[in-house]
Amino acid sequence: MTSLAYRGPSTERATDWRDKAACRTADPAVFFPIGTTGPAVQQAEKAKAVCRGCPVVTECLDWALNSGEENGIWGGLTEDARRSLQRAAHRRDLTPEEAAARAAAARQPGRPRTLQTIYDDHTVPLPGGHLGWNGGQKVSYRGRNYTSKQLAFTLARGHAPTGAVTADCGISACVLGAHMADQTERAVCGTRGGYQRHLRNAETACARCRQANTDADNRLRRTGTTLTAAGAR
Repeated sequence: MTSLAYRGPSTERATDWRDKAACRTADPAVFFPIGTTGPAVQQAEKAKAVCRGCPVVTECLDWALNSGEENGIWGGLTEDARRSLQRAAHRRDLTPEEAAARAAAARQPGRPRTLQTIYDDHTVPLPGGHLGWNGGQKVSYRGRNYTSKQLAFTLARGHAPTGAVTADCGISACVLGAHMADQTERAVCGTRGGYQRHLRNAETACARCRQANTDADNRLRRTGTTLTAAGAR
């Protein structure tokens, strides 16, 4: 009688969703970036790109959430994104469809953080064509702090302001770039020359300069000169 050699218990696992994963031939290190800034951000975006084309991305995310996996990118979501999804699901009692929609949005490519995206993300329309600010008192970007008005001025003019920045539209809460004026501009704003400077810079003239230009035109028609009695134009 021929005896069979003992092979011990099988170490083979049953076939499951992992066999269809898009990452099975990728470098595993890509899915475990160290940190959340600099090169780690680019690494995370590379991993998320793989996940977005994966046929079992939902199963992968479900596994990570149900097993409490804390490290790495699973289902196209970073560690922070998974924690955020779990908190939202707990607080708001999300439906499966709502949770899936949040997960799909979280695995989309991230936008670069620039002064413009910071401004866009934290401004809201106000009546009369003004813009309000719903962010913090100061914004830190590349080692420099900006107030909301400094940020608006810098984006609108292409250079940093001199001195304090204020809204010259009469709405103190406004942060629309065209309505901002720094110390240098306030020194010449409210004059016809200030209005012409706005035009040369391809800027929307501030309210004070528009009024000054209108007043100068009216004086020209009445008296033949734009000069006031004090000699200002």
